Amino acid sequence: MLIDLPIVGFPTKLRIRLPRYRCTNPKCKQKYFQAELSCADHGKKVTHRVTRWILQRLAIYRMSVHATLKALGIGWDLTCQLALDMCRELVYNDPHHLDGAYVIGVDEHKWSHNRAKHGDGFVTVIVDMTGHRHNSRCPARLLDVVPGRSANALRSWLADRGEKFRNQIRIVSMDGFQGYATDSQRIDSFCSSRDGSIPCGAASW
Repeated sequence: MLIDLPIVGFPTKLRIRLPRYRCTNPKCKQKYFQAELSCADHGKKVTHRVTRWILQRLAIYRMSVHATLKALGIGWDLTCQLALDMCRELVYNDPHHLDGAYVIGVDEHKWSHNRAKHGDGFVTVIVDMTGHRHNSRCPARLLDVVPGRSANALRSWLADRGEKFRNQIRIVSMDGFQGYATDSQRIDSFCSSRDGSIPCGAASW
């Protein structure tokens, strides 16, 4: 059964029967084959257009998660997971996502108070503030959200971005958390061999 787009406000469930084929060749290692759908990935509960619909409703029309899941007839966790997976696919599959980010902002965010399930509940939020530096009305652009609030969280993120991105950073804006301040010095070490009048990795509080 697949979940598809709602019809006039009511959830739509598609009951699908896929044909199965049996190979009569005795040398074939796989005896049975099943047809696949072009509208949904194997093993998924929703069609491709449902995932796009969820992201559109949440990001563009600012529909609540509760209203979105109610329209589809699915659960909270599945709705959030589908939206997150689509966001990651759109962001990380874009090779130019980090282009032009010369000023980055780093701060922590307390997203969960359930210590038994999520530990301290902190994440590290990293944003592109290049446009905001020159125009205070220009909103910052979200680059990533990393689990944890430590020097390792920022260090791992910087290491994974590659040398090209680290070399283009001029300013790191952050609060007074020592873990971030300590690790921002890694950017200086990455860029110490480059000439330029603007100090790379200059941290501001």
